[in-house]
Amino acid sequence: MQIRLILCLMLITGLSLGSSVQAQENSTSNLLKISDEMIQTTARLRGLEPKAPIQTGVKNKEEISRYLNERLEAEYSREDLRKEGTMLRELGLIPADMDYRDFIIKLLTEQVGGFYDAERKIFYIASWLPAEEQKPVMVHELTHALQDQHFDVERILKEDRESQNDDRTLAHQALLEGDGMVVMLQYLLEPIKRHFSQLPDLAFIMQSQMLTMQSQYPMFKIAPSYLRETLLFSYGYGSSFLQYSWNRNPSWQAVDKVYSDLPASTEQIMHPEKYFVSRDEPKTVTADSYAAAMGDSWKVAYKNVMGEFSLGLLLNLHLTEEHSRKATTGWGGDQVLLLENELGKNAVLLNTVWDTADDAEKFFAAMNEWFRRHYPDVQRSDETPAGFSVIKDGEISLIRHDGPNVRFIIGLPEADAPKLKNF
Repeated sequence: MQIRLILCLMLITGLSLGSSVQAQENSTSNLLKISDEMIQTTARLRGLEPKAPIQTGVKNKEEISRYLNERLEAEYSREDLRKEGTMLRELGLIPADMDYRDFIIKLLTEQVGGFYDAERKIFYIASWLPAEEQKPVMVHELTHALQDQHFDVERILKEDRESQNDDRTLAHQALLEGDGMVVMLQYLLEPIKRHFSQLPDLAFIMQSQMLTMQSQYPMFKIAPSYLRETLLFSYGYGSSFLQYSWNRNPSWQAVDKVYSDLPASTEQIMHPEKYFVSRDEPKTVTADSYAAAMGDSWKVAYKNVMGEFSLGLLLNLHLTEEHSRKATTGWGGDQVLLLENELGKNAVLLNTVWDTADDAEKFFAAMNEWFRRHYPDVQRSDETPAGFSVIKDGEISLIRHDGPNVRFIIGLPEADAPKLKNF
């Protein structure tokens, strides 16, 4: 499950739509009039004419917050969120005591604004924000409406929800949000006759805004790094991906073609040359055979794909960003499983494949250091050049490396260790 940040990230422009803005409720008729004007502006900037009228509506803050809760309930079951939260806790990506679902809801609704509903085909405008300051948000969200009319975004989102591949889902979100972001930026840059492609790398700019966001959004400030970085990925790296596309072929027609041949991984978004120049498609990886070796008392409760970006965030828990980035370049594919047994115990199993044996060796070396820092003062056993095991608090975790493959399991009860002899 990948969550979408409803901020439009006005921070890049220096604008703030935070709660400190004191604004009276705008009249519905005035907001709808401005929205109609911005539809034509957005169509011109994006080079896409509306195929049908874009429905618009106005909601107050309470209504938008309630709506987001309803959509989260409809799209992601409590059980799915429980399992995802369990996996993230087992990996150390969120705190052990975090109520994952509750935190996600608060994170998404602390700073809500206008948004486009691809399922209902309606653009909702925030009633409480100054009308003039909403125009950039309108451009961003109306870009999503045009995307949907021309490229059937609702179909993309539906397929992603069923894919069990968050890495590919995040890549698709990066295209959608990056597109909306650069059109919004073009709206802001047009008066000074500059183009978004001329700006410094937008992924870098987005990263530099992290401290600003932490000061404006309390829940964002206390969110684990994994959630903060994942939320920002689509906007920063997505915009950078569109910059690369434009500088390679400066036309919206070239961007449009990407929608008929969607990027398949965060690797392709982070390294756009792996999409546009020499296509590096992700490999299909399975970890099911290793899970089956656990026996009938264990079942696969959840499966997904982490991808280069999320594996980098995992390494970032204990390694520098530069080290993590270098160690995950060369990602080929992966599958992560959450295992649950009859007693309610959990373990996480990850199987990865890399482009070359050298790439796998770099990741294994980084994970070697990761394990050392994640389990300080814990004696290793079964240590060979191919891997090792650690036991802590009655749980065994181990990692193995052979050729282009690296796999590890974390948190398995020590009593099940004999089942790992062929891991």
